[in-house]
Amino acid sequence: MKARTPYHMVWSLLLGVSLASAQVELTDNLAVSGFVDAAYTNSDDGSTSSESISVDEVEVDLLFNLNTVSGEVHLQSTGDTLELEQAFVTYDLGNGLTLNAGRYLSLLGFESDESVTRFTRSLAYDLANPLPISLDNNGSLRAYNDGVKLEAVTEQGWLAVSLVDEVWTDYGPGNINDGALGLELQAGFTGQNGFTAVIGYGGQDTGEGTPNAELYNIWVSYETGALTLAAEYNDYENAGTAGNSGDSLMGLARYALDEKSSITGRYSEENLNDGRATEKWTIAPTYSFSDNLAGRIEYSRTEYTGVANMDEVELFAVEAMFTF
Repeated sequence: MKARTPYHMVWSLLLGVSLASAQVELTDNLAVSGFVDAAYTNSDDGSTSSESISVDEVEVDLLFNLNTVSGEVHLQSTGDTLELEQAFVTYDLGNGLTLNAGRYLSLLGFESDESVTRFTRSLAYDLANPLPISLDNNGSLRAYNDGVKLEAVTEQGWLAVSLVDEVWTDYGPGNINDGALGLELQAGFTGQNGFTAVIGYGGQDTGEGTPNAELYNIWVSYETGALTLAAEYNDYENAGTAGNSGDSLMGLARYALDEKSSITGRYSEENLNDGRATEKWTIAPTYSFSDNLAGRIEYSRTEYTGVANMDEVELFAVEAMFTF
């Protein structure tokens, strides 16, 4: 799940589908939370189809609170392997300033890193470019980074500066300058009446004779009553394993039918300078059986251009999400 800093609470409010991540207090200084995400999926590309039933992810988060110092350790299992997802320490400097060190979530991108805290099961973008967050670290924007981050939060918004080990995993054609330090910046404005605007930047040194990799991420959201609207635009140059350049965008609308049910519609597209492109349409109704158990159905159709052996892919999924 996203790190629990004040500005990340914006996502928690926006993405709430009546699922509660209620912390279980173990001691005065230690709490635990987490989730279980399981689904039936069916994918059809017109010539072949596949289906599966699986527990996609189990996560347990340990939350430490020692007055001005706090920390989190996130453990996840995505099969038979137990992994350390995040582990960081936060020091409260006062006056809205915090210093974070360790392994933590990237600043970039609108969508949450976890399916249980997203509006939809699938991510908006499908090509191997800098977005979306790459949970398998397949040469895309890293979901989690080792680094140091300074955050300043006020009632009007926030500013975050993060020095990380890499913005992209195994950067560039032939892994040019692999391991170079990267920089992430994000500024957010939380206006009145449910409006939020965010701009982010990611950059990484790619070595002599090669333009640096850069990504600009902008997203806005607006919430009024039962309706939530969001839009995102990304522009990137010389980024990712293949050194891609291009842009991507997303538009999303979610409507809460009542306290337990909602429906989300999303359109997204990607356009790379090498001629590859996608268009994706998604609809995802969600129903909360209780504060901690929800179900979601998703149908997505993605059309590909310039991608070998890919024309159109349809995805149908039924998902169960339990949080604690």
